[in-house]
Formats: sequence, C-alpha cells, structure tokens
Amino acid sequence: MENGMMETGNTPEERKTSLKEILTSAVLIGVISVFFILNIVIPAPDILESERRPRAKFPEFSIDAVLSGSFMSKFESYAADRFVFRDTFRGLHAFMILDVYRQSDKSGLYRDDTVGLGEFRRINENAFRQTSERIKKAADIFDGMDMNIYYSVVPDKSTFARRSMPGFDLDIAEAILFDVLGEYEYISLADKLIAEMFYRTDLHWDQRVIRAVSDHIISEMGGRAYDSAWHVTTAGEFRGVYAGQLALPVSADEMQYVDVLGSSEPVVRYLNDKTLEFDNGPLYDLNRFSGVDPYDLFLRGPQPLIILENKNAPERELYLFRDSFGSSLAPVLLDAYSKITVIDLRYIHLSLLEFFVEFTPGSDVLFIYSSQIFNNPTILQTN
Repeated sequence: MENGMMETGNTPEERKTSLKEILTSAVLIGVISVFFILNIVIPAPDILESERRPRAKFPEFSIDAVLSGSFMSKFESYAADRFVFRDTFRGLHAFMILDVYRQSDKSGLYRDDTVGLGEFRRINENAFRQTSERIKKAADIFDGMDMNIYYSVVPDKSTFARRSMPGFDLDIAEAILFDVLGEYEYISLADKLIAEMFYRTDLHWDQRVIRAVSDHIISEMGGRAYDSAWHVTTAGEFRGVYAGQLALPVSADEMQYVDVLGSSEPVVRYLNDKTLEFDNGPLYDLNRFSGVDPYDLFLRGPQPLIILENKNAPERELYLFRDSFGSSLAPVLLDAYSKITVIDLRYIHLSLLEFFVEFTPGSDVLFIYSSQIFNNPTILQTN
C-alpha cells in the first residue's frame, strides 16, 4: 500500500506541493494574460514622449532578416516600445539599480548631487579627429575671404561634477582640436562654465545664466557686448532628456529665455524646406515649448539655416556653425552683431550653402559644437 501511495503521488506533502505548483502556474498565466489583453486593448503611442523618439515600427519580414537575427532584434524593440506601463517599469528598473543595488549608473546614465542627471561621455579620439577634419573642410570654403575664423567645444556637464567620473576628458579633446584646427583661433569655455549653468535634468546649458560665456565669446572675437541687464521671461517647467531616459521622479527644471538690449524685436528668418525660401518667424517659439522637446523653444530647434538681424547692433556679421547649444547662444550674441547667419550642418549639406547664403568678406566665423557632436562625426554633412 505504501508503494501504491508513493506511485500515485497521494501523500499530503505531494498533494500540497502539487497545489502550490498549480496556483503558481495559474497566477503566472493570469498575469501574462492580463498584460496580453491590456497590450491589445490599450493603443500604443506613436511618440514615446518621455524618451523623445518615435515608437519602433514592426520590422519588415524577409528570410535574410530572420537568418541574420536582425528581424528578432528589431521585433524585441517593437514589442518593448508597445508594452503597457512602459515608463513605470523603466522607472522601477532605474530605482533598483541606483537606489537598491547602489550602482554608479544605469546604462551610462547617472544621478549626481552637483550636476543632477547626466550621462558618461568618454571621448572617442578617432571620432574627435574626424569631426575636426570636417570642420576644417567647412572652414576651407572661406579661403580668400579674409574671414576671422574661431572654433570652440562645449564640454559635457559631467566635466564639472565634483566627484570621480570616467567622463569627458577635455585635455585630450583640445589636443586633437589644436592638431587639426591650430591655424584658427580657439575659444576655451571650460573656465567660464560651472555645473549650475546646465539644466539638472538635461544636457543643455541654461540660457539665462550663460552671460559669462556669451560675453567671453564676443570678447574673444573682438566685439563688445552691451552692459545692460538681461530681461528674463519664464516659459514654464520641464523635465529634460535625461529625466525621460531614466524615468525616475525628479524635480522639474525651469526654462527661461532672455531679451537683450537692442534685440527685443530682431528680424528672424527661417529657411523653409518646402519652398526653399526664407520665412519670418519668432526668436522664441512658445508653441514649441509644449512639443516633444521643450528646448525647441529656442530658434525652433533643429533648423538648417536661420538669419538673425538686429539693426541696433554694431555693423558686424557672424556665421555661426552650431548644434542645439547654438539655438540658445545665438540670440544673446545679437548684442554684438547686426546680422548672424546660423548654420546647422546636420540638416544642410556644406555644398548647398552657396545657394542660400551670401558670405560677406571680413566677417567672423564661429564653429561651436558639444562633445556629443564631436563624438559623432558623420552627423555633419561635409563629405
């Protein structure tokens, strides 16, 4: 009889174990079923606003894609982007890594008392050299025009964190810049910037507190900024790109913009990519503040060509080759220039400039890019 009971599995202990297994399986199946239904019922957003990017699309099926593994890789991204409560789970994951396991970063993103949220950006020496060479190629178009050519790099904000981080090494960066671009004038910003000049939840600097930077740039290029106070206006609160990437509950930053004396009513013209003509627009577009990226308030964010004119400034011209940092820098440089042509080689090829820009010999030229752009040379359209 004992053998029979053992064979049929009817002992109290075995029945208890079997019941636990059934309940565990039922709960697991129930949870999976609930999330499966929710993912069908709740529509996935086309734009992941916290991450400021479009949702991954269902990958195109082909035998080659399946055999290479790219189909499943893209499908995993598609499925992850559609998952309900995605941001909640992302935030929980970040909390476990940073607060429970006490790791220094989550996939390169960190939280620091001095600079707030940030990302470890190690310098890619080969990329820095390639970007410098692309800048050199862009500067070559001014040969024979007697231009005053300057260049600068905006150090990553982790440079200013007061603790040991394997971040951006400015000494290495500058050595490469000097080697490739040494014939031009370098404007160093490192001793003009501090951690508090950057948004705590974003990579960008705060326009209202970079006066030391803008005055320094103007002075280095032989100009003189007005001595008047800046008039500051608040656009509202926002949470920057790092807040979205970490998905942690953090205090919001306040975005403010400034009007400088003589440029409260500048003429601002944007190149229309449909008509290929310049259309008038605002210096600060408040409608963009409520969009996917609030920083697009400054000069409408990504734009190939913008012309700024200030009739009250000295008769000087500047050609500003920039990335997103230049969107908030250009308006405060208007104090010193009657005309600034803002050029973003991420969105217009170098060879097309001659069709839209009439260069005035003897003007100033400034190439200013962040470390993020210097680490990504192919983004500049010069080849």
